Amino acid sequence: MTVELYHPGLRGVVVGETEISRLEGGLQYRGYCIYDLAEQASFCEVLHLLLYDELPSPDGFADFRSILTEEAELPLQVQLLFEHLPLHSQPLEAVRTGISLLAHFDPQPDDDFQQAAEAQAVRLVSRIPLLVAAWHSQRRGLPAVSVDPDYGFAANLLLMLLGRSPTPLEERALDAALVVCAEQEFNAAAYAARVAASTQANLYSAILAGMSTVMGPASGGNLVRVLDLLDSVGDVDDVPDWLARQPADAPLPGFGHPVYADCDPRAAILERYCCELAGARNNRSLEEKADAIERAVWETRRLPPNMDWPLARLLHYLSIPADLHLPVFVCSRAAGWCAHAIEQARDGEAIRPRARYRGAEDLTFTPLYDRG
Repeated sequence: MTVELYHPGLRGVVVGETEISRLEGGLQYRGYCIYDLAEQASFCEVLHLLLYDELPSPDGFADFRSILTEEAELPLQVQLLFEHLPLHSQPLEAVRTGISLLAHFDPQPDDDFQQAAEAQAVRLVSRIPLLVAAWHSQRRGLPAVSVDPDYGFAANLLLMLLGRSPTPLEERALDAALVVCAEQEFNAAAYAARVAASTQANLYSAILAGMSTVMGPASGGNLVRVLDLLDSVGDVDDVPDWLARQPADAPLPGFGHPVYADCDPRAAILERYCCELAGARNNRSLEEKADAIERAVWETRRLPPNMDWPLARLLHYLSIPADLHLPVFVCSRAAGWCAHAIEQARDGEAIRPRARYRGAEDLTFTPLYDRG
């Protein structure tokens, strides 16, 4: 009999090949270092890189931005649907419902995956920020805001959520955040998107699979708990006592990562923008407390901060409500999900793993009326 190896959660198991991103030796998107992309490229350039396997030329970039702007429009039915959703609905659930509805209005409903996926990916990534903004406007009783064709992706997202033009620092900070959030190899949500795409389901189905996965508290849920953790610590002097009260095996939102044992490069990139945004607001107290917590956690548990730790603070400094932090993350990560779905549908077969059975065996069947 063949000996079957069991790996709970598939940890450490290579389940496929990809050309999209690499984690070993430093995070790269299609061969480009994440530090270079975050500092020198816009999210739109990174989106082009992920979808088409190359950075755009100046002319190509102008054309690509024009397409994104043209596609950034929601059917009226989406707005009408949002008006009938309960106000207590979570924003990400509303956005997921909006994506399902968008699938009905796609102009390529009957094209096969390979013919439609890239165009559908552009439409999806351009419209998810509109879904987030439409829900945010609707629950406040305000009209939906349209994109400004003179603005980039990050600036338009801030314009729609804040109702004002962002400062250059705000735009650059969010752009960097969108770049580092865009992709992270075979995480749970990306793999869920690949599983759906492996069956040749359409791109909307694959993205909904990924999005449903990131909604779980063991996935994207840590992002929404970072600010709660910070609020639970009074000030810098309270950090040692606070940490001593935490059970040794209790997870700490914003700390630790299954891949990055020493340093999450995405966190290192975003820390600088947190400092700059806090300085621009003449309020360094939150950063000082975050630094103290970070040092204490490393000294006692050897856990580095992951991307969620600075990302939650960065979005807080941008005045984005906490319950929109995960939807804003999805505005970026949808780019990676699309790239993974397209790659899997093109190169892979249907994903069909095995399971180890651990239930009852060889029971004797008794007809219904003979069962006591």
